[in-house]
Amino acid sequence: MLLTSGLGLGHVRAAQAIEAALRDRADVFTVDLWSLMNASVARAVQATYLSLVQNYPQLYERLYHLDERTWRLVLEKETGPPPDVLQVLELISGIAANIGTDEPRGGRYGSDKLLLSLLCAALPYDGDSLAGNGVRARLALMKWVWLRLIRRLDAAIRKISPQLIISTQMVPAAMAARLKRRGKLRVPIIGVMTDFGVHDFWKQRGMEHYCLAHESNLGSIGMPEAREYATGVPLMPDFSTPMPQGEARRRLGLPLNASVVLVLGGGLGLSVDGATALLLQRRTRMHVIAMPGRNQAARSELARLEQAHRLNLSVCDWTDRMDIYLRAADLVVGKPGGITVAESLACGRPLLASRSLGGQEGFNVDFLQRHGVGGLIADDVLLDRVHALLSDHERLNLMQSRAWRLGHRDGASQIAALALELVMQRQSLAWQTP
Repeated sequence: MLLTSGLGLGHVRAAQAIEAALRDRADVFTVDLWSLMNASVARAVQATYLSLVQNYPQLYERLYHLDERTWRLVLEKETGPPPDVLQVLELISGIAANIGTDEPRGGRYGSDKLLLSLLCAALPYDGDSLAGNGVRARLALMKWVWLRLIRRLDAAIRKISPQLIISTQMVPAAMAARLKRRGKLRVPIIGVMTDFGVHDFWKQRGMEHYCLAHESNLGSIGMPEAREYATGVPLMPDFSTPMPQGEARRRLGLPLNASVVLVLGGGLGLSVDGATALLLQRRTRMHVIAMPGRNQAARSELARLEQAHRLNLSVCDWTDRMDIYLRAADLVVGKPGGITVAESLACGRPLLASRSLGGQEGFNVDFLQRHGVGGLIADDVLLDRVHALLSDHERLNLMQSRAWRLGHRDGASQIAALALELVMQRQSLAWQTP
C-alpha cells in the first residue's frame, strides 16, 4: 500500500515511481491523503495552503519548521501551542473562510464542510484575552479532526489488508505510525523522503524504515529503532539511463550548438513566467524551454512571450519524459522542489533556484549550495549568473559532473527491493512459527 499526498505533484510522482519499480512483482494500491476528506473541502484546504506559501512565505516557514514536539502539543497533549503558532493558525482560518467550498451539500464525507466551518470559527486567536484563547476547545476540535482522518485511513488499510505500507509524505506516514502504536496495524512502514533534509514530524515511533534522499542525510532520523537507507529519491524508470544530450535535443527539435536553459516551477508552475521573462531580456542565442505546469495565468503570460521570442522560447505544458528535457538542457532554473532537484541531479544538471517557498525547499537549496551545483539566486542577478555560467564552459562542465555524481538513478528500484525483502522476511517468520 502506497500513501501519498496530491497537493503537489512531487509526492505523487515518487509514489508512481515506486509502483513502476514493483510492477509485475506485487499488487500495489495507492491512497491519497486528500481522498480521506470531502472533495470540495480538500480543494479549499489545498487552496488555503497555496495562498499561505505564495503570499505569506515567512509565516509558512515558521509553521513548517515547528518541531514534532510542538505538533504533538497540538494533537496529543492538553496544553496549547505557543501564541505565535496560534496567530499563524488564525491567518489560515481567515484564508480558508474566504475561499469556502464549491459544491452543494452532501457528497462523500459531506459533514466535513461543517467541520471546516467550525475550524475557521475556532482557530482565531485573541492575544489580549485569556478567556478568548479557548485553548482546550480549540485543541479538542483539532484533535477530533485529526483522529477522524486516522479512522478513515484505518478503514482504507483494513479494506486493502496490505503486507507493507510505503509513504512518500510525512502526514499520512504519521497517521499510519499512530495506528501501529495503538496496535491496529502490524505491518512494516517505510517512510520515503522526497527532499534533501528530514522534517522532525517524520520521526514517528512505529516507523522502522526510512529511505533518504542522499548519503549526507544518514543519521537525520536519530531513533534507535529506525533503520536508514540512502536510496535516493524514487524517480521514474526513464531516469535510470538518461540519453546523451545530442539525442535529446534532436528528439525535441532543439539547436545542437545553442545554450539551452530549462525553466521549471513544479506542478504549480510558480514563478515560471517571471524567471522566463528575466532570461529573455537580453538578445542572445540562448534557447529557453518553459514549463508552467497547471498554472494557467503563467501559461497565458508565456504565450505572449512566445510570440515576441519565437526563436528563443519554447513552452511545454506537460510531459511524462522530463528526463529528455533535462538532458537536452545545459542548466535548470526554477522552484527547488525535491523531485525537481533529484531529477536534475540524476541527469547531471545544476539547478539555480529562482524562488524558494522555504520549508522543505530550504533543505534542497542548502543541499545545492553545499555541494556546488546551484542555489538560490535573486531576480536582479539571475540573468547575469546564467549568462556567466553558460559562457564559462569549463565551470559548467565541472558543475554538471558534480551533479551527475550526486544524482541517484535507481532509488525506486532500491525501495522496491527493500519492500519485497521485508515482506519475504515476514512470510518466512510466519512459516517458522509453530
